[in-house]
This record gives sequence, structure tokens and C-alpha cells, in this order.
Amino acid sequence: MLIVVVIFMSNFTAKSLNNEKRTHNITRVSESPKIDGILNDPAWINATIAKDFIQFEPYNGKKPSLPTEVKVIYDDKAIYFGAILYDTNPDSIIKDLGERDDPWRINSDMFTVLLSTFNDGVNAFEFTVSASGIQSDIKHNADNQDENWDAVWDSKVKITDKGWIVEMKIPYSALRFSQKDIQSWGINFFRKIRRYRELSSWNFVDVNTQGLINQMGKIQGIKNINPPLRLSVSPYLSTYFNHDGESNNWNKNFNAGMDLKWGISQSFTLDMILIPDFSQVQSDDEILNLSAFEVRYDEKRQFFTEGTELFNKGGIFYSRRIGGRPKLIDSTYNDGFLNENEEIDENPITTKLINATKISGRTDFGLGIGFLNAMTGASDAIIQDTMAIKEIIGIDTSFYNKKRNYRTQGFTNYNMIVIDQSLKNNSYLSLANTNVMYDGIDYTANVTAAELKLMNKENSYQIFGRGALSQIYTDSTDLGHTYFFQFAKTKGNFLFEVSHNVESDTYDPNDMGFIRSNNESMWDLELSYNINKPFWKVLNWRNELSLTHSSLYKPKNYTDFNIRFHTNTTFTKRYLHAGLFVSFRPFEGYDYFEPRVDGWKYKRPKSSNGNMWISTDYRKVLAFDINFGGLEALDYDQYGYWFGIGPRIRFSDKWLLSYNMNIQRQYNSYGYIEDYEEELTGNTIINFGERDQSTTVNTLNTNYIFTNKMSLSLRVRHYWSKVKYSDFFTLQEDGSLSESIGYDTYGNEENNNYNAFTVDMKYLWRFAPGSELALVWKNAIYTNETDIVNNFVDNFNNTVFESSTNNSISFKILFYLDYQYLVKK
Repeated sequence: MLIVVVIFMSNFTAKSLNNEKRTHNITRVSESPKIDGILNDPAWINATIAKDFIQFEPYNGKKPSLPTEVKVIYDDKAIYFGAILYDTNPDSIIKDLGERDDPWRINSDMFTVLLSTFNDGVNAFEFTVSASGIQSDIKHNADNQDENWDAVWDSKVKITDKGWIVEMKIPYSALRFSQKDIQSWGINFFRKIRRYRELSSWNFVDVNTQGLINQMGKIQGIKNINPPLRLSVSPYLSTYFNHDGESNNWNKNFNAGMDLKWGISQSFTLDMILIPDFSQVQSDDEILNLSAFEVRYDEKRQFFTEGTELFNKGGIFYSRRIGGRPKLIDSTYNDGFLNENEEIDENPITTKLINATKISGRTDFGLGIGFLNAMTGASDAIIQDTMAIKEIIGIDTSFYNKKRNYRTQGFTNYNMIVIDQSLKNNSYLSLANTNVMYDGIDYTANVTAAELKLMNKENSYQIFGRGALSQIYTDSTDLGHTYFFQFAKTKGNFLFEVSHNVESDTYDPNDMGFIRSNNESMWDLELSYNINKPFWKVLNWRNELSLTHSSLYKPKNYTDFNIRFHTNTTFTKRYLHAGLFVSFRPFEGYDYFEPRVDGWKYKRPKSSNGNMWISTDYRKVLAFDINFGGLEALDYDQYGYWFGIGPRIRFSDKWLLSYNMNIQRQYNSYGYIEDYEEELTGNTIINFGERDQSTTVNTLNTNYIFTNKMSLSLRVRHYWSKVKYSDFFTLQEDGSLSESIGYDTYGNEENNNYNAFTVDMKYLWRFAPGSELALVWKNAIYTNETDIVNNFVDNFNNTVFESSTNNSISFKILFYLDYQYLVKK
């Protein structure tokens, strides 16, 4: 998270500074220090000191407010860091507690180590410790940050009368590096002083140069490392109780499985999960989807969020396809699927993951290789003959007790391989391939992609390109392609980028990837000017103007043209962040997707919308995020507005509560209802409806942190969206709508009163490095009715207290067992 913020910040460069990279000599020790936050071990005595940090923000290039000193030593087991962060007022050090891997939600001082073990300007490992002892780790690959990566390492913090001390041990099992006898690693250190909103680094980081890994110093002196075998297993036990409110049935389940990590070499690691259990994964933020496109939900399963930065190359991998919605499930809802007297008894909406394996690493020559395999079991819909459950007096009904199975997806094998070569000037070239094979149907999906990033020596200009070919093999072969090209200026106050994106009408990566829609061609120009040198009453000011022209790929029909402007600033005195966004469609556009029939289009009116937001200082006990905006399309008498407010209350250094309410109203919008062929003429008829949509989302998050290893979190979300139709029309061939065909054509049957209410409560105890115990309660209610409820309280009562609910309680304990530790014991 630190790197995400730093990469996109910009400021002024002190002219007196030269940009030569610093070098730090490391000391080898024969006896490992005790990790206790006290740097009094003999191992630290002769270690050289890295000091003279330089501000990154708010005054880039200036001397920081407080000094920092860092020592680095190593042995055959690990690399160690001892940092003294001097502070003239130790009582003022902010040290709130928080959850692991969420440092920027923690109101606390921070110390960060950034290591690039291949020193290629592209790949790095980030380790952060807060003044309250909370750990965070991130894995970096070019522009991708894997914030879900969890390494097992040790750290301790101690507050003293001179400031605070951090002592860290990073075992080699947490890192990947070459087999060379003499190592040269990229390194940088960062210190955040929260009360001053100040961030400084050991090696100077020029904010007018894009990127951070390419602006690291160097550590030398690491020689002849002989690390031990890297092998660990994480067995787990879990039990799960679920209550289905509709059937009033309780179900229970007991699971056991294991995650295995094996260092094939010091550069490559195998990670395998056997019999996975994802019952404790946080609920999705489901919405009412009226569009023609699939909703993309975030991946939250740890195996697929951790250590996957290589698999993001090429943009063809969406891990939620694995164990996701069965491929043929939609056919079970088609007219004519069920025979007379039949109904669907069971129809699983996800397939079951059997196991998954990842192998990834990088060679001495900067060649990264990744391989992923996953397998899911078959999924069947069970159809019940309803005659079996009817009571017919005097007739034996056992004859009718029939069920049949319909396979919605057979056993499926998912594979991906990635090759990523680091090039000079922080550039790279990648190749990726995904392949999905389904058992029982004549269907195989294959996608191959390439990605190239070239930077000049000064890192001031960038060329980026990506292309992919999709191949679907059935009775015939369907080929599709996509490509993206970008040229950008990446250094200085004035930046620009020109890009072109094409997706053919047959491009389809969706068996293992995600694409919202194909058959698109887009040109985009972005111009930005950033001032980060404090002036007047602001710390910085960022501005961006963009123009986008869109058309179909085939035929080359115009679809849209947009102009967007974005500006934001941070005020000096109260650290108030404010921004403005406006967007214009100056000409009519044509939507070829909303009609849901090839060749048809819907005419979109000229429109404009704007949004403003304000965010107050998170260091305060009470802070707010506020946003508001509106839209209008005068030709169609369409308009709308939205408003959001999010107070954050910090009751103590252990307890944080945040609440977000978002209200959105849209009036006189038009959308697809149905299409059919006219019986007499065979003509296609597409009907649209005029509707008002009102959406209200309330989300409550609270965390109580008992210690830096134990926490209790609660998340409650209520999403309510109601859609009321007032009239209906027929779409014309020119994209316009006919005169009204009458409300009675459909009446109230198309209205929606949709609710999604979820509760996720989790108690987590990390009782040992890599080991944890978790107790989770989940509650889920989903309703969708045609009767509109206008009163919020009535709707809430109907949803939460009168609708059937799905409740689950799960307990899971996971042990991290390291081979070297077991051998030592």
C-alpha cells in the first residue's frame, strides 16, 4: 500500500540533490540477534549505519523533521534490520493498533524496508512495521502490487525515551533470489511520522520520476549464502454450521486440508493447497444488475490473492472463474428445459475446488516463470418430478418418485503459464497462456497473450503494449484478438499518454479471464499537470484532462465521445483533501449492447455529470469522507444525483468505527425489457422501459484490536435498490424509441425491490507466526420483489426480520509448521 501511494504522488525536486544511488555495506554475523526490539546483541556492534534520510513528502528533497538510523546484518538463515527512529517527544508517537496487512488504515508511525533481491528495478518485497507492532508485507512486480501476499517473518517494537526501535528478521524462506555467490540487492528504507504527515526515505525518491523500485539504493557485501531447505506445511481443521431459513434446516460440515510450500530452489517455490476451505471468505457486495454486462467481483480467497503478481501479466486471468458459476447453469432457466410436472430441486451456483498448485520464481538472468493448475469437480442440477410429492388419495405415488441429473459442468482442469523477462531500464517482456478443458463436452478454451513495457534510460518516456489471441475449440474453431498500445511521458510536472485499445467481435477470454464486452475500439488522450511544491495554502495540486473516442470494432460504427476533467488538492493547515470530477458527452452516442440483439443500437443523449469530494484529516478522533454529484441529459429529460457521507470515529488506539451511507437517485432512464420475434412477420421486436431507480447503501465497519495479534471485526452492509417503471416503448432501427405502447403491456411485473443484507463478524488470533485461529459468523439475506416499498424502515423490517435468512458459523484453526524448526526441535 505504501508503494501505491508513493508511485502516484508527485512533488518538487531539490536541485541541490544528485540522483546517484546510495550504497550500504552489510555485515555478516556468526550469531543471530534476539528479536526483542533492543539492539544490544553483539551482532549489532560492528554493523554500519544507514542514515541521513530525505523527505519524500510533504517537502520532497528536504531534510526530515527527525533523524533515523538503520543497521543491517545477515547470516545463513536470514537478513536482519535494526532501526532507531529518534523522536524528541516519544509521548507524541502515534501508535494505534490495527489489522495485519492494512497499514494505511492504521493511525500510526511506520517503518518500511523495500528489498529488490534481483535489483532489476521491477520486482521487490516490502515489509512494514508500525509503532504499535503491526506487520504488513507486499510483493511488487512492475505496476502490480500483491497486497495479499503473507510471508512469515519476525519483528518487535520498543518505545524508548529517545523515540522507538524496530528489530526485524526476514528469513530467506520469505524471499526469492539468485544462486550467485555474491549478491547485490536493491534496498530502500522509509519512515512515516504520522503526526507531521511526513514520509522520508534513505535513498532519495524523485517524485517527478514515475516508479519507486527503480529509485532504490544498493546493498552489497552479501556473500556465499547457504540457506537451509525451504519447506513448510500449514494443515487446517475447520467445522461449519449453516442454517437455511427457507427450509429451516441445519447443516454441518467438517473439513481438513493442507497448504504446502516447498522451495524447489532458492529462486522457485511450489505452493499447493489440498482440499481447500473458503467458508470464512467475506461476503460479496452484491448489486442489482440491470446492464447487459457481467458484474466483476473481487477475489477474496487467499490462495488466489497471494503470490499471484506474475499471473496478472497479459490481463487474461480472473481467478474467480475457478470454482465459479457452472458453465451450463443458465440453460436450466431456459423455457422448455423442464418437462411437465418437473421442478429444480438442487442447482449449485458454484463448482467445488478440489486442489490448486502454483509454481513461481525468477532465474539469475531475470527470467520469471509461473505455472498454475487447478481442478474442480463436476456439478449437477437435480430435477424432481413433482408428481412424487403430490398426495393423491387412493393412488400409490411411489411410482412417480423420480429424479434426474443434469450436468451443468463436468470435471474441469484450469492451467496457466507465464514467462516474464526483465529488461534494462526497468522494462520487461511477458508471455502468458491460459487453457481450460471441460470433461463431458466438446469445448476447450485457450488464450495466449504478450505484454511489453519499454522505458528510456531516464525513465521519462514509456511504451507499453499488450495483445492476446483467444481460441475456442468446439465443432469449429473460433478465433478472436485484442491489443492495447500506449505511449506516455512519465517524468516531470507535465505528463501525457496516448493509448489505443481494440477488442474484436470474436475475442472471448471469459473461461479463465474477464472481459466486460468485446467488439470495441477506443482511442484515449490524457494530459496532466501536477504541482506538488507547496504554495499559497495547499501542499499539492493535480489536474488531468482526458478525451476518449469509442466505436465498434466491426462494423466501424461510432459509439461514444467523452471529455473528462479531474482536479484535486490537499490543504496545508488542516490536511483537507478535496477534488472535482466532471464529464461531458457533447454528441449523441450509440449503445450496441443494451438492446441485447446483434445489429441493433440504442441512441444515448448528450449528457454531463459531475462529482465533488472532501476528505478530512484521518489523524483526528472524528473524520469524514463526503462526496456528492449529479447528472443530466436534457434532450431525454433524464437527471439524477448522488450523495455519500462516511464518518470515521477512533474511540481509542484499539477501536475504530467507520460508517458509509451512499444514496443515488436516477430519473427517467431507459433500459431493455425483452426481445422476441413477431409471429406473423418474423420481425425482431425489442421493448424498453422508462424507469426511476433509487439505490441506498449503508455499510458499517468496526474493528477492535485486543493486541497486535488478536482482533475482532464486524462488517454489516445493506444494499437496497428499487426500480419502478412508468412506461414502455419499442426500439426503432435508428436507435430511437417509439411512442408509448402503454403501461399495461407489462404493468408492475418488471419492477424491482432488491435487497442484499450481509453480516460478517470475525474473531482472529494469530497465536504464532503463520498460525491462526478464526471464528466467523456470517448472515446473508437476498430478496427481489415486484412490489415497491417506499419507506426505508418498512423495507428494512421486511428484509431483516421477515425474510428467510442464511446463517453460518465456522471455526478454523491453521498451524504453520516449518521443516527447519521441527528438525531443530
